[in-house]
Amino acid sequence: MEFLAIVNLIIDAIVKILPAVLFMIGFPLLGVWYERKLLARVMLRIGPLHVGKYAGVLQLIADFMKLAAKEIIIPTKANKNIFIAAPIVATIVAALPLAVIPFDGNWVVYRFDLNLLFVFAMASLIPLIILLTGWASYNKYSFIGGLRVIFQMLAYEIPLVLSVLGVVILTQSFDLIKICNAQSKIWFGLLQPLGLLVFYIASIAEVERMPFDIPTAEQELVIGWQTEYSGILFGLFMMANYISFGIHSLLITIIFLGGWLGPSFLPPMAWLLLKTAIVATLTMMFRGTYPRVRMDQLLRLGWRILIPLALINILLTLLIPTIGLGVVT
Repeated sequence: MEFLAIVNLIIDAIVKILPAVLFMIGFPLLGVWYERKLLARVMLRIGPLHVGKYAGVLQLIADFMKLAAKEIIIPTKANKNIFIAAPIVATIVAALPLAVIPFDGNWVVYRFDLNLLFVFAMASLIPLIILLTGWASYNKYSFIGGLRVIFQMLAYEIPLVLSVLGVVILTQSFDLIKICNAQSKIWFGLLQPLGLLVFYIASIAEVERMPFDIPTAEQELVIGWQTEYSGILFGLFMMANYISFGIHSLLITIIFLGGWLGPSFLPPMAWLLLKTAIVATLTMMFRGTYPRVRMDQLLRLGWRILIPLALINILLTLLIPTIGLGVVT
């Protein structure tokens, strides 16, 4: 009986972590292929085609084998320990929020009432890891890219946090499950469009997607803080970036777009993944349609536009009870 109980516990644990693990692996893999094909359509190209029978689907495996086979070159004057550890730590830190992000009302690896704060805390560590990476590489382009990450953090971090305060005020909770379930009647994206807009723009800046890929500007910095990386270490940084991109798409969906809530003809998790895919697609399209902004333009956007909009959103949220809508619970 004890053996069967242990087996059942192991099976329950595997089932509980399965969505998070599949998302951690699947989003970067499918995201890379899908973004290539999507941008090719935007730019009137074909995209990956020749590797694999169906639209180049095996291109991902070919790229992985190429990265795995490449030599890892470490600069002579680089800090070897930090240089090697940085991409590994970045991938782990980027994936940790998946342990507390729910994939439906009951499916979450570890639930606690402050999971939204945990996600923000983990996300705030990644720029510090990148700065350390740029310093450890002993390359001026890498270090400038690391410094740009910190400057960029000054532009988006405050509006990112302020934009969700309206939702927290309405739900009186930092629990993503409670926040999602509170949207059974109306999405917070409809109730708080300013909050959604600010959070979405700040999220794009946090994951360094176009037009906010200033720290890796190829025309100026080779490839920024990743300049000295090659092989599987470069692949780990790419994976960490796509995991963070997927997590922010999940957060936008859960906080503002009703998460897993939807008509019963699809299971809750399917609604969550469908909405997340739509958000990610819109973000990917910016890469093919908008030019990169300058650092001063991003700082002006953050401090002169996004922060005031976030504060206005909080003020409007405080006025909601006075106009008869009440507090969402």
